[in-house]
Amino acid sequence: MNETFPVLGFDIGGTKIAVCLALSDGTILASARVDNRDRDPKDVLPELVAAGKKLLAEQNIQPGALKALGIGSPSPMDWKAGMIQAPHNMPRWKDVPIRDYLAKEFGVPGFFDNDANAAGLAEWLFGAGQGVDDMIYLTMSTGIGGGIITSGRMLRGRNNYAGEVGHMVIDPTGPVCNCGQKGDYEAFCGGLAIAQRLRKQLADQPDSAIVKAAGGNAEAIDMRALEIAVREGDAFAVSVWDEMMERNAQAMGALMNIFNPSVIALGTIAVHCGDLFMKPLMERITKYSWPQMQCDIVPSKLGSKAGEYSGIAVALYSLYERGEWTLPWSK
Repeated sequence: MNETFPVLGFDIGGTKIAVCLALSDGTILASARVDNRDRDPKDVLPELVAAGKKLLAEQNIQPGALKALGIGSPSPMDWKAGMIQAPHNMPRWKDVPIRDYLAKEFGVPGFFDNDANAAGLAEWLFGAGQGVDDMIYLTMSTGIGGGIITSGRMLRGRNNYAGEVGHMVIDPTGPVCNCGQKGDYEAFCGGLAIAQRLRKQLADQPDSAIVKAAGGNAEAIDMRALEIAVREGDAFAVSVWDEMMERNAQAMGALMNIFNPSVIALGTIAVHCGDLFMKPLMERITKYSWPQMQCDIVPSKLGSKAGEYSGIAVALYSLYERGEWTLPWSK
């Protein structure tokens, strides 16, 4: 089980798909990108196979040496069937049996999970969660998803929906989320939700620092524009940021009290914003969690490489569950 072997990973996104070839010790050998912007999966799937086989050939790895492949994909999905079921950013991918298709083409076991779980597994196996048995990974991007490791196992729940922490309601009087719920964590702190609110609020305010940071176009406001205005000291932008940080602390404090993790690793915004995000979070978190809940809250160690590692981690964790691979820190 401790011998090093190659695995393939696929990180499915609405605009691009990352294909990654790595060794079981976490060494990335090579990677490629396949365009997926408004394309039919019938056209994309063969390109994924071609890209994977090209990576193997370029690294002089015989197809028979490949041990497994893993796939991380947006939800909704049928986890047991390995099927993508038309995510909102990939509406043409309706009931696509991607796991079995790729497994057959490469002649190896294929494994499948949602993208938040996949990123969480990657952070656990090769990032900030290495060596611990209990950790939470939060995506902190357009939306807020979670991957929860507890007692050394991925928490899945009855229908494999465990980890949807972005949709826990933290204030029922709060804004409506894109999922339809009112006042959930993502509605307060998700990048898309915040940008949508700011676009409406500032539609007729061309002199706003946030609008100016978005190139003078209120419809182009995103989290980057908000960040720029906050760093400039704009009072309104700072108030929006402070509210976001208060809600982040509230939600993460609840997670600490419920799961008592050793680590909470934060993706995207925490990685890109650094102390602008982490300092106010840590100043507030003690209001919402017991002091006994000792937890390291840190930006993702993998950062922008999380996508490359996610499919690899799905494959390796699945082999671990089958007793065919050993955790890196337990060798």
